[in-house]
Amino acid sequence: MATMKEVAKAAGVSIITVSRVINTPEKVKKETREKVLKYMQELDFKTNQTAKALVSNRTKVIHVYIPNGLEAANPFVMNVIAGISEELSKSYYSLFLRRDRDIPLKSDGIIAMGLNKSDDEWLANINETPIVLFGHTDLPIDWLDVDNKQGAYKMTDYIIKQGHRKIGFIGIDENKRFATDRLQGYCEALHDHEMKVENKFIRFTANEEIYGYEKTLDLLTKEDVSALFCSSDVLALGALRAARTLRRKVPEELSIAGFDGFGLDLLAYPALTTMTQPVYEAGKQLAMMILDRIENPNHAVNQKMVKTSLTIRKSVRNLKADTEE
Repeated sequence: MATMKEVAKAAGVSIITVSRVINTPEKVKKETREKVLKYMQELDFKTNQTAKALVSNRTKVIHVYIPNGLEAANPFVMNVIAGISEELSKSYYSLFLRRDRDIPLKSDGIIAMGLNKSDDEWLANINETPIVLFGHTDLPIDWLDVDNKQGAYKMTDYIIKQGHRKIGFIGIDENKRFATDRLQGYCEALHDHEMKVENKFIRFTANEEIYGYEKTLDLLTKEDVSALFCSSDVLALGALRAARTLRRKVPEELSIAGFDGFGLDLLAYPALTTMTQPVYEAGKQLAMMILDRIENPNHAVNQKMVKTSLTIRKSVRNLKADTEE
């Protein structure tokens, strides 16, 4: 494989000219550019991406910021990271997973995820480095988010259409927009079906199986609900265990649905009806957005929601079908 120096010698040009053909071809005369490209092909010259990064003053690294409270082994995080990495590799970029906001290492861009509502101040103060948020904010920055409110609305609407009128909700107790959005979707669906939002049917807790179990036990021993919508599949697993403890058959005596669709829904028994998030694809889109912002810093702000999809399995009972029979 030839070097840049060998290509320059064969084409009768300087190494700087070869570098310009690689990095800024528009600045090289067409005749010269074609000659250099011809010898690159004949000599089997391969672009050195590291050298190209140095010439263009780029690191070819994207920092992916994840707060300490969000585990890297979380299926949500793993799927997002996989999507980001897949897309970045196509442009010879690598990613650096970071927990510290003030890490003294340079990058070409930042993808931030798992932020609280209060983190808007930090986002607003990032001026020198392009950033894309996985989530949504009122700030004029690029962001992409899963439409959690739409997803929760669709799931609640589905449960109602199966004939359920008393529907409990196990929400995630975090100061994050996705948690609030899922509660809002649940409430709006009830409202649109002219059903009252009953605070006694709602519980909030940390997003762990044990707490889903405890809150479901508390709800089911105090209130009479026929269905339960859990704000995550992890909480739904806890709800299923609580139902078994109370000898409530699912879905015959209690319907349970979740939200996420990262694989835990398939481990549940019965298989869990859930709202599936396309987080792998979201990760790929986040990577494309940050690369576009790096290449086009003056483009208009890009903000978009991606839709969830209802995955119907065996954990929600159709009460209307039972009545019709």
